[in-house]
Formats: sequence, structure tokens, C-alpha cells
Amino acid sequence: MFTLAHLSDVHLAPLPRPRWDQLFGKRLLGYMNWQKRRIQYSRAFLDPLMADLAEQRPDHIAITGDLVNIALPEEFRLAQAWLESVGPTDSVTVVPGNHDAYVRLGRDPGFRRWYEYMQCNAAGHGIAAAAVSGFPFVRRFGDIALIGLSSAIPTLPLLGSGRLGSAQLAQLGPVLGTLGEEQVCRVILIHHPPLPGMSPWRHGLHDAHGVQVQLMRHGAELILHGHAHADSLASLQTPHGTVFVVGVAAASSAFPEAGLRARYNLLTFQQANSGWRIHMRSRALGENRQPVETDHGILALTPQP
Repeated sequence: MFTLAHLSDVHLAPLPRPRWDQLFGKRLLGYMNWQKRRIQYSRAFLDPLMADLAEQRPDHIAITGDLVNIALPEEFRLAQAWLESVGPTDSVTVVPGNHDAYVRLGRDPGFRRWYEYMQCNAAGHGIAAAAVSGFPFVRRFGDIALIGLSSAIPTLPLLGSGRLGSAQLAQLGPVLGTLGEEQVCRVILIHHPPLPGMSPWRHGLHDAHGVQVQLMRHGAELILHGHAHADSLASLQTPHGTVFVVGVAAASSAFPEAGLRARYNLLTFQQANSGWRIHMRSRALGENRQPVETDHGILALTPQP
């Protein structure tokens, strides 16, 4: 049995004070927007949530992007320190989100500071062909494989869209195919909701159709994403079985509404016959910021052929 914790959209606060020459174009708009949002995304919710996660002692933690807000260099350094507090690089996997690529950074490494959380482990080497971008990467833990994708690209103001690009999509197919032949449980990590129609164009994955094509050709068991700041569960029927698509609310969210308050999901994987059963629970902050667990039961997966 293997338990994976999934959280997303950390939006670390407080925002470091930017220099005046860093506030231009999209960053200026983002900074103005943050002044309104700073009471909605707070360490006062993130910190107790992470303390509860640590008490659950999952086997691994997956974080699907948006650790920062407007991509200030100091934000990336603070996010790196926060990641180190969450766990070592072999216990935590990260993929970037659109806020992690908010603007073009020139020579600044940006989210590449977190490279060690975004690379193949020893068991995953050789499954994904080496790519200049570093994506996709594979981390394998026995018969569970995490496949990391990056949909993070700089965009124009008022856009939060993403794109994988032709190179990532071309490599995704062989990765899914190779792991599928070995009857490995394939868990894709991506920031944006991955299927057509899941997000409006301004905030959606612009090559979601390409993801769907690869899933129809090769199958997968589970996709974990963030970006929408809300809990969600969708599925795609493929010739290889059902692919479940799970989104999670922002990990630092102060919104009291159901499905929006700061939370993370716990997914427990267990082989059943020739397929997989995944039991999903979520843990959110309720009244007085005390954790409340919801049991979502078993995702009934179609057995692998």
C-alpha cells in the first residue's frame, strides 16, 4: 500500500516587498491584485494544514504548482526554504504552475531553484527521454509512478493559461505506454486542469486536446491538478480503462465555502486483481482551523488489460 498526499496552489504569503523597478507590466497588475487577495490566501491557514499533513505521515507528497504569486526572485528563494521544511527531495515532488512562470525572468533561475524536486529518481531514469525542459520526468516507487509535466508558461496580463508544447506531448505517449506495459499505476501531475472544456480559454490548458489524445492511445490511472482553487473529480473513459482527474482547493485558502477551504487530499493505492483501487480522503480546515476529514471512498478503476 502507498499513500500520496496531494496539495496545490500554495501562494506563499506574505509577499516580499518588491523594488519599484520590479513592478512593470503583468507584475504591477499582479501586485495590485495581491493587495485584495492577501486576506484570502494566508499562512494562517497553510501552516496548520501542513502540520496536520505531517501528522498523517504519507509515503510521498505531490505539489502541483503555484508556490509563488508574482514571480519575484525573493519569492522563489522563500519557496525553496518552505519546500525544505515540507520534506527532502526524495519525499516531495513538485511541478510548476502559471504563477511560478508569471513573467519572463531573463537570467534568474525562477522555479529552477526547485530542480531537485522536479527530476527523475533512480527508479525513474531511462523511462522519460532526456529533454531540454526537464519535463516530463518520472519518479517511480515500486509499482507507482509519478509523471511530472509542466504547463507553466509566461502569459500576457489577465491570462492564466498554460501549455505543454509539442515536445512534452510527444514524450508523454511513450512514457505512458512503457509504464502501462509494466502494469504500473500511472499518476500524472500537472498544474492546469488537463482535459478540454475543464477551464475557460483565458485560464485553460491550450493543448488539452493533445493530452486527451495521448490518454486515449495509452491510458493512465490518475491525474492530479490544481489551478482552479476548488475540489473537483472528473473522469475520462479510454480503451484502456477509466482515467480519474482530481483537483484540489488552494492549500492556503481562507474561503469558508465547501470545497474551497484550505485542504489536501490523501490517496491510498492498492493493487486489486490486475488493476488498482485508489481510496481518497480529503483533510480541510474547519471551524477554529481544526482539521476535518472527508472520506470519498474508492475510485473504482477498470482493471488493466
